Amino acid sequence: MRLLVALHGFTGQSTDYDPLASELSGERRLIAPDLPGHGMRGGLRDTDAYTLDAHLRLIDAAAGSGPVDLLGYSLGGRLALHWALTRPERLSRLILVGASPGLKTEDERVERRASDAALGDFIRSRGVATFFRYWHSQTMFRTLLGLPKERLAGLLLSRGDNDPEGLALSLSHVGTGALPSLWHRLHELKVPVDLITGSEDVKFTAIGREMVTLIPRARHGEVEGAGHAVHLERPADLAAAILRR
Repeated sequence: MRLLVALHGFTGQSTDYDPLASELSGERRLIAPDLPGHGMRGGLRDTDAYTLDAHLRLIDAAAGSGPVDLLGYSLGGRLALHWALTRPERLSRLILVGASPGLKTEDERVERRASDAALGDFIRSRGVATFFRYWHSQTMFRTLLGLPKERLAGLLLSRGDNDPEGLALSLSHVGTGALPSLWHRLHELKVPVDLITGSEDVKFTAIGREMVTLIPRARHGEVEGAGHAVHLERPADLAAAILRR
């Protein structure tokens, strides 16, 4: 059975992929590690654990000897791209959900690092409950908050268990402004690449449409009616897209 390693997004954790694992049962063996600052790794205080290299080594451990299918959502998608470009011989397929190759210019990255630093201070001082009221007010999460109450309650509860310092350290080390742009390297990807976005996620759908023109073996699919978190909102549709190739 083919191995699928799945990387969660900022504020998420490995259990975010339980619904997808259920949909893929018997078709893929799914491994979803917790990233530093999240889930079981939420209490890490050693800043060395938050470097890009530390994240890539964590993916190494999950992937084994490969080749492996790698899925990444948002933050996890950026990390998956970095891993794909540094370990191409260990990758058989890349699946990016609501992900981007980073910001194109240094000015944009400087501005984003400043805003992420301010957001990290906000999380530390105000706590995760107040932070999530702000975080989920973004338009791209509107459809996520429209999930049935019984499903949404469990998701929000798991996010409430996040450690403020862990989230802040994740932002400062592997946030969008902290990581280098990979736009200029997308042409290096030789494996099949699936770019999946929700139709209601206008920003990342536009990014996906641009990325698909730069990656040799890429295709872009939109999940109608979904927002940014397709894996949480529509796991059956995501599973179908994974199994189509």
